[in-house]
Amino acid sequence: MAVIRKIEASALDSGFSVRWTEFAKACSLTTTVVAITDSDGVVGVGSYDGFAPGGGDLSVLESIRALAPAILGRQTDCWAELAKDLRVGVIFPFLPGAMSVIDIALWDLAGRQVGQSVSALLQGTRKQIPAYASTSTMERVEDYVDLVARARADGLHAVKIHAWGDPDRDIALLSKLRETYPDLVLMHDAEGVYSRQDALRVARALESLDVRWLEAPLHDFDLEGYRELRRRVSIPILPAGYAIWDSRQYADLLCDSPWTSLRSSIGTLGISGLRRLMRLGAAFGMNLEPVSYGGTLAQSAALQVMLSGDNCEFFELPYPVKPWERGVHNPIRPDSSGMVSAPEGPGLGVEIDWKDVEVQTCHRVVMEESNESPAAFVGFPG
Repeated sequence: MAVIRKIEASALDSGFSVRWTEFAKACSLTTTVVAITDSDGVVGVGSYDGFAPGGGDLSVLESIRALAPAILGRQTDCWAELAKDLRVGVIFPFLPGAMSVIDIALWDLAGRQVGQSVSALLQGTRKQIPAYASTSTMERVEDYVDLVARARADGLHAVKIHAWGDPDRDIALLSKLRETYPDLVLMHDAEGVYSRQDALRVARALESLDVRWLEAPLHDFDLEGYRELRRRVSIPILPAGYAIWDSRQYADLLCDSPWTSLRSSIGTLGISGLRRLMRLGAAFGMNLEPVSYGGTLAQSAALQVMLSGDNCEFFELPYPVKPWERGVHNPIRPDSSGMVSAPEGPGLGVEIDWKDVEVQTCHRVVMEESNESPAAFVGFPG
């Protein structure tokens, strides 16, 4: 069995920012790309997309540097053992983003070692899944109307709106979109900014508009608020999916589920954790609708998991797509019927544009197994 010889982590400054309600400032995107090389020279790659008001988020990169001594020299199929070792006797959690991106890179490596896709390793049978365009917050109703028209021209038949966070304006916007596009599959993500009273009012309005689901009307920790809302409306209710990181917590919550479907992020659970959550949802008769908002590497990791089960309805595609496609040669795009497939090839199937990655890199660490130290620091160019 091959062992892990080198870990390279690069923080990419995309120069791109986004916001999802008028309550939040624009957040700058920093993508951390991790490459793990085994003793046979095979390389697996994963990424984590971080958003911060100040930009230049190096938290995941620095966490990976700190975790490297526990990773280097292990066999490449070590993830379950590694995750256990990092938890036994340790009462504080390691940063989920760092754990996730290592997990993703190891799955990509495993697929490349044997020439199979991650979805094949997960025994997936699906080849495609419908995609929806996931918008950012824009200034005017007309901006949303025009963006939906562009998404439809690109083959997408479903759109999720990130509106403003004002119940009256949000209802008016969704009403206008339903009037303009009667056959559109429409979702709304409120980013957890409503009060319980406003969440109920919006949910009832969206029921009459035949909106597919209402996402994050409340903060994820308001579990009783979610349970009350679910009992009073028929529209499916989903969480934002960022607050809970462990499938054991979900198992306990689902005995009286606050939500209609599960939702979590590839960026916090990784492939292993997201697959466990998908299976847990299936056991409770629930869908999992993962967060796949981010760059192509993270999108592909989430998509590989989605294709491994049948209890996921839609793939989330950030829209417009161009800002999220840097650093790769084969981005994920919908076909004319709005379906997406995983990139062809082993592992995640993503062909990295290393020249573009280098151009975007603002910080980098390289850690290698050596005779002097299990994690010798090789370099940190600015």
